[in-house]
Amino acid sequence: MSYVRDNGLARARKRRQRRSIAIVIVAAVLVTVGFVYAIAYMNRSKPVDPTAASCVLPTSQAPAQASFVLNVYNASTDTGRAKTSGAAMKSQGFNVGVISNDPYKLSLKGIGQIRFGPKGKSNAEEFVSKMLPGAELMQDGRTDDSVDLVLGNQAPTIPSQAASPVSLPPGC
Repeated sequence: MSYVRDNGLARARKRRQRRSIAIVIVAAVLVTVGFVYAIAYMNRSKPVDPTAASCVLPTSQAPAQASFVLNVYNASTDTGRAKTSGAAMKSQGFNVGVISNDPYKLSLKGIGQIRFGPKGKSNAEEFVSKMLPGAELMQDGRTDDSVDLVLGNQAPTIPSQAASPVSLPPGC
């Protein structure tokens, strides 16, 4: 039987080897963190040049027909006519309120009616009557400037306006 004699040099060598591996790993981690920080530092946002052209879109005023509430009612035998006409009026820039069947439960054979109060007369004549030519203008007792568009059986289809493309200023 033989015993391995250990004089401590082998243990010291293994200890130095483990210490060297730990130092190399710590150094590699520090180098990696340094590279990541350097890349982030180089890619940070640059200050904005005050002479550069700004790309702000021009603001537009709301159309005049959006200044009052337009209620769209169906008094025809066609189902869904108020819904499609209300969507078309909204695409034309109107502020559409209620879309429903006629609250007076009328069944209109003609083109339709445009109902308004004293404050809404100019809105009805200037904006709504152009969308439904031939409709009967009727003043009722309301006190606000809202206008009701009541569609009859002979009311034409109101066209939807496609969204106009926005032109950007040069340099955007």
